Amino acid sequence: MKTASLRRWLVPGLITTSIALLYLPFLAVPFEYDDKVEILANQVLREPGNITELLRYNPFRLLLLWSFAADLWAWGFRPQGYRAVNILIHLGNSLMLLAIMRLFAERWRLAEAGLFAAAGALLFAVHPLAIESVTYISGRSSSLATFFVLLSLLSYARYVELLERAQPAAAVLRSGAQSLARRIALVLGLSLSASLPVAWGVRHGDFTLRAAIPGLLAVIACIILLAAVLSRKNPETDKVPPQSHRTLSRRAAIFYCVALTAFLLGCLCKEIAAVTPALLLLAELQVWQKTWRGALQRLGDRLLPFVLVPALLIALRAVAYGYIASPEFLRPWHHNLITQFEVVARYLKLWLVPYPLSIYHEYPVVLPPGTLKTWLSAGLLATLLAAAMVWRRRQPALCFGLLAAALCLAPTSSLFALKETMAEHRTYLPSLGYAFVAGALLAGPVSRKFGNRISGTVLLAMVLTYGVLHHSYQQLWTSEELLWSHAVRVNPQASDAWRYLGDLYLGLERMDDSERAFERAVAARPNNAEALTKWGLIKARRGELEAGGELFARALDVAGCYPPALNNLALVERRRGDVLGAIDRYHQSLTCLSNNYRAHLGLGDIYYGEVVDRKQAAEHYSQALELMDPLHPDMPMIKARLLELTW
Repeated sequence: MKTASLRRWLVPGLITTSIALLYLPFLAVPFEYDDKVEILANQVLREPGNITELLRYNPFRLLLLWSFAADLWAWGFRPQGYRAVNILIHLGNSLMLLAIMRLFAERWRLAEAGLFAAAGALLFAVHPLAIESVTYISGRSSSLATFFVLLSLLSYARYVELLERAQPAAAVLRSGAQSLARRIALVLGLSLSASLPVAWGVRHGDFTLRAAIPGLLAVIACIILLAAVLSRKNPETDKVPPQSHRTLSRRAAIFYCVALTAFLLGCLCKEIAAVTPALLLLAELQVWQKTWRGALQRLGDRLLPFVLVPALLIALRAVAYGYIASPEFLRPWHHNLITQFEVVARYLKLWLVPYPLSIYHEYPVVLPPGTLKTWLSAGLLATLLAAAMVWRRRQPALCFGLLAAALCLAPTSSLFALKETMAEHRTYLPSLGYAFVAGALLAGPVSRKFGNRISGTVLLAMVLTYGVLHHSYQQLWTSEELLWSHAVRVNPQASDAWRYLGDLYLGLERMDDSERAFERAVAARPNNAEALTKWGLIKARRGELEAGGELFARALDVAGCYPPALNNLALVERRRGDVLGAIDRYHQSLTCLSNNYRAHLGLGDIYYGEVVDRKQAAEHYSQALELMDPLHPDMPMIKARLLELTW
């Protein structure tokens, strides 16, 4: 008994130890990339209890934002605490994946169930592709959403298993559970529909807590109705004679509600959680129903609430934002699709051989009709999906893994164009599919042909190899210069990576290095308005006002209404002595972006200095003060001038 218990806890212990050894030495890695905007400079996080501001900022990632706000309250601007939370989330994901694989393996009656689950979960835990979702603090959006997706899948699996165990009353209990699911779906539909006025207010910029009260009251009423529904006696379960069966029914209902709640919480972390219903349908097909007809029947009963939620959330997003995927047109859907054939093939390669990795990939857009590489990649993906369907009954674990990876990649790697064509954090949730495939191969063909000892040795070799690559890549994260220098070395065509490197050098006052980086960014993509503007800023700082002005003008030619270029052009004209021209540029900038503190600050300086107008100066300084980060270094100067102007 003790030996069996030890074996059961051995793998969780190995997973915990591996994650600790790989990630804990890098707790103090500084904030990187989007961390500086989404966390350090994000004023809405300064008050965790200010739900109104969090909703206004991004209502569809409310839980993620609140987690960052709680971190800011607890740890301040020390990255160690944020990263410790990320590591705990990754540990939780690895252990839940282990539990799911064990449960499914028992259902499939795999000969080497222990090896299958251990291999998949351990490789998921140590894989270097997870670094961007764990070490990179903003990557929490992927890992936290995955946490709730896995929790939903695990709870749903427990729910179905409990129903299956309630023999001979299983049919009656299933009927009761299906009735409960339909009632929950009705309540969810009413609740989410009541949120549409709130979404409309968010889109039109007039969202306040007072305006949202009718919608919130409707949501609360629906929640009360849901509680009443759950507490109501189910006549179907009353037909079950034994008390033990009724107990199982209640436990099953609890697991079902946990699964649904976890799914909803995941949707408040990142949109990728919306794939949960597809994963549950796949599990119904591969684990419990075994036929397409049986699995599709579940869409009308116990899966109905799960399917309803994404549809309603898409409607809410369309009402709130006026778009579903991206706020601006990025590229035609067919261009994006054929590009993603190559990108997904690249992800497959990185799952097998995770080298070289990079914080930034700018995979070039493939234009129709594509290249030989495009269609070879498409053929490979089609072959894998076809093989999964052919092996559906003989190799259920392998089939589940391939299809799960495809389903989880589909939202970010198919028709919908996102700003970045490729990003490593997008592989975090799909890596559960990789875990199933790796476990199935090691516990299946490799184990049968060479034996468990060789299979275990292969697993150990993979873990050690991934560990070495993991540590090597983590070392780059200890220095921003190392990280971005590596990014442009791996992807020299990545214009934005060169721009981020230039930003770093600019902050360090290394002007020559910064200018070279911005020049490379513009060479890689001539229409990069941000790089053109930063390059022009360096020219202007050096006194080359004509060259700087030309670069700002090029940025405006590319981007049209672009506030940073307009603000910098105003500074150039002010230095030239054209004060009226500078005022005009600042007003153009405010027309482009009304909450533009730099334009207000520039106008305040002009009206305070060159054009003495105390009223205008005080008005613009006041506007800048409201919009600026309270920790901005210019804050004391503005407050002092406001005090001077208003007294």
